[in-house]
Amino acid sequence: TTCTFKVRAVNATGVSEWTNVTATTKSDPLEFAIHGIKGETTCPNQGGQGVNKLFNFDEGDAWHTKWSTVAVPFDLIIDLNSVNQLDKFQYLPRLDAGNGTLGKGTVYYSMDKSDWHEAGTFDWKGSDVKTFVFEKQPVARYIKLSVVSATGQYGSGRELYVFKVPGSESYIPGDINQDKLVDENDLTSYMNYTGLRRGDSDFEGYISKGDLNENDLIDAYDISAVAIRMESGVSSRQVPSVAGEITITPSKKVYSEGETVEIRVSGKGLRSVNALSFALPYDPQALEYVGTEMTGMKEMRNLTNDRLHTNGTKALYPTFVNIGEKPYLEGDAELMTIKFKAKRKQKIDLNVLDGMLVDKNLNTVKF
Repeated sequence: TTCTFKVRAVNATGVSEWTNVTATTKSDPLEFAIHGIKGETTCPNQGGQGVNKLFNFDEGDAWHTKWSTVAVPFDLIIDLNSVNQLDKFQYLPRLDAGNGTLGKGTVYYSMDKSDWHEAGTFDWKGSDVKTFVFEKQPVARYIKLSVVSATGQYGSGRELYVFKVPGSESYIPGDINQDKLVDENDLTSYMNYTGLRRGDSDFEGYISKGDLNENDLIDAYDISAVAIRMESGVSSRQVPSVAGEITITPSKKVYSEGETVEIRVSGKGLRSVNALSFALPYDPQALEYVGTEMTGMKEMRNLTNDRLHTNGTKALYPTFVNIGEKPYLEGDAELMTIKFKAKRKQKIDLNVLDGMLVDKNLNTVKF
């Protein structure tokens, strides 16, 4: 920015004439660096030198993996906390290029921390600033550095700046109504559109931006992006990544007309489950949805939707999400019973689609 000033000297004997002075400010080298980034590693980090030190815009402190413990190979996973068109990132090693200075590895990007796309490799030496350029300028929320070589088999760094394409907009995940906030209004929108698929008349437009994992379906992952921010948000307490299996079993194989069809849903080996959803397509000429009886869902919000799609097909979308910090589903448990009414005598053969378990860090397991 160019600015013009008028200046004059003032002393005991008087003042001088006004003189015009023109100056131009330098551009901020971090103008397009993304703020609010969080990170995690697949190896332990040294106390007081957590990976948060790599993204705090303070080049005077540093991140370091746990001392006296081999870290390599490990992954550094970066959550931008926003969706951006990626330009580059800059890695600032230790000034002495000492232990932990990253050497070789591969860079990936992702929208959902599950489906990763390779962006290129790096092979670094020395203590100077290292720049990795995203040649295709992809749109992503997550970046992963898979490190296979580093000084002393550790990991360290003073700072890592991620830059979006100059002038491009950042999108807050879960801001489905695009008002620059993530709040109850967004949660309400997600509740209304749970189970909506690409091809449905309402999907295109702003609803499609809410499909954060880009699987053409509004599901538990998408809703979790809002839910984990509600009611003061989830705790920072570290938990193991989500795990477990879901089984769906009818109480019997053949039902007569008018009978209640009961579908039992149970979990095995569940761990850190903060949300779950799946699709249960059915023939509305044969079955009528009655309701879902929750038995082991703890404090999860029931967002189940019985949806008629634009193409005429029908499916039930059992969807349960913790709002804010709530107890997770753990261990083996009977979770719910889904009830239909049989409209004719029939053999029950339901196929589960798009099943997923989600934890508070948006890690997923599909079933």
